[in-house]
Amino acid sequence: MPNRLIENLNTNFIERLNTLRPHNASSRIKVYVEGHEDEAFWYDILKDYESQKNIVFDITPLSRKNRLAKGKPIVLKHANNTGKHLILCVDSDYDYLLPNHSDSSKEINPNQYIFQTYTYSIENLQCYKESLQGVCVRATKNSKQKINLSELLKLYSNIIYPLLLWSLHFASKNDTTTFTISDFSNIVKIFINVDIDTQCEAAILDVQQRVQTKIAKLEQTHPSDVQQVELLSQQLRPLGLNEDTAYLFMNGHTLFNNVVLMILKPLCDKLRKEKIHEIRTKAQHAEELKNQTDNYRKKAKKDGEKETLATNTDFKTCFLYQKIKQDLDLYIQNFN
Repeated sequence: MPNRLIENLNTNFIERLNTLRPHNASSRIKVYVEGHEDEAFWYDILKDYESQKNIVFDITPLSRKNRLAKGKPIVLKHANNTGKHLILCVDSDYDYLLPNHSDSSKEINPNQYIFQTYTYSIENLQCYKESLQGVCVRATKNSKQKINLSELLKLYSNIIYPLLLWSLHFASKNDTTTFTISDFSNIVKIFINVDIDTQCEAAILDVQQRVQTKIAKLEQTHPSDVQQVELLSQQLRPLGLNEDTAYLFMNGHTLFNNVVLMILKPLCDKLRKEKIHEIRTKAQHAEELKNQTDNYRKKAKKDGEKETLATNTDFKTCFLYQKIKQDLDLYIQNFN
């Protein structure tokens, strides 16, 4: 669709187009999202609503001519065109936790036709801690549990929580230089090789040391802000941010690529090797060994955990997903 046409579409125009459709035909709802990954994510959520009102969601990831431009600002350019026939779906970033800290937050939160992830981005939900064991099983076809991934991510979340509060504190003041989101993300990444046999101990301790070092430095250089950070922590608890949930509100790409995948890759490699060993010990002859090994490798591809994680939809028990669902339930309920 030409850019000029997209820019001029609004909810009233789409509604009038729907009146031209044959009687009993499904009404089309235009949905703008940030990118192609977001299209799949939001499709999975929205499709369940289509039969309730005889509607079809037409999801469009807005193209980015300028690769340096972020998708969210492009989507939000259409905020004034929204209505029941044109909705926007975006990542929250910090806009949910800090509803008045940016122009985007002031547009998103009051608008009933703009739906947000509530987590920092879609990747945080894909990394929902209760779903990670299932991701491993689907990626490796091996149900052995080598490590409690839910508890591990909970521990990681507790470690990064106080530093995330500092990041949110400076963001709330629109301070984009002292301690940026990128600064925070670089500190909380897992850098060293993860050893599954030791329950990732060294990697987690390394993150903890870097976090504690940075907090000590911030407390030293900004002593007057310590009390404000503590006050912010109390203000954000009713929104769902606490020690156990901090990972849901950090930069999602960092969580996905530099934390969760750093753990899943060696874990899944180990599970695949063990499954191959199991096949070898049970095979009665060389042909059976080859056939079963080849078949397993086709179904449990090397590095398949990344694709499995990127298509993970087993996050619907997460309390923040429930907030998305409540918003959509209300939208559908009021749709005429």
